[in-house]
Amino acid sequence: MRYKMLVLDMDDTLLDDDLSISTDNIKAIQEANSKGTIITICSGRVSKSIINIIKQLGIANDNDYYISYNGAVINDLKGNNIFYEPLPQDILPKLIDIGREYGVDIQLYDKKGVIVEQVTSRTETYQGLSNIAADVVDDLKNYDKSIKILYNYDDIKILEKMQEHIIELYNDKVNVFFSKHTYLEVLSKKANKGIALEYLANYLHIDKEEIIAVGDSFNDKYMIKYAGMGVAICNAREEIKEMANYVTKCNNNQSGVAEVINKFILKDF
Repeated sequence: MRYKMLVLDMDDTLLDDDLSISTDNIKAIQEANSKGTIITICSGRVSKSIINIIKQLGIANDNDYYISYNGAVINDLKGNNIFYEPLPQDILPKLIDIGREYGVDIQLYDKKGVIVEQVTSRTETYQGLSNIAADVVDDLKNYDKSIKILYNYDDIKILEKMQEHIIELYNDKVNVFFSKHTYLEVLSKKANKGIALEYLANYLHIDKEEIIAVGDSFNDKYMIKYAGMGVAICNAREEIKEMANYVTKCNNNQSGVAEVINKFILKDF
């Protein structure tokens, strides 16, 4: 099987823990791209943050696409949008109320980036990870739209209770998952990394069997399940490793992405 598309999560997969990209990963990605493999970044991050990474990879092309906001948005590098599925407007105020009830930091998202009511140590850490400054507003309820919502909190048990609460109320309207141990995210039921990848694959006339998807966390399970070759980086959550077709020997700090490229893509050339 010759794979036509390689789909990569960013944090804890493509990126080292210090948020850099290893030389081996960059070299392998550039070589695969030069052989005709489409490289697609698929991340929970906002668009600007993803574009910065694509530029670092040295593969930016106006005809390439990336998936942002955990699968709620697909854009090309010219800025054209081909997929957009925000949260249902009718439940957004209720999701904000739930966040306030549990006392967690609440982050909304528009096409520019992140929106918060206050800057805390947790939101500052998030800004450092994403390299994107948040807009601070008086009241999140002044916004009637959000691409997704992220609950940011240090107590995982609180977030797990929130997850159960939201699923009980709105399971038919939203997808709720952890993107990191302290980040609980809510998207439209019509949006996740798997749905977005399927949409992009159909748009580009690529069969799912011709796709490799690499990730590490619960937000990645949708694309790993969809792709013909679903790969879990070896530092992934156990549930993700169990469902993957392949688990890397190298972790995100050891150029695990390069391992995947060399094993499944470059071997055919």
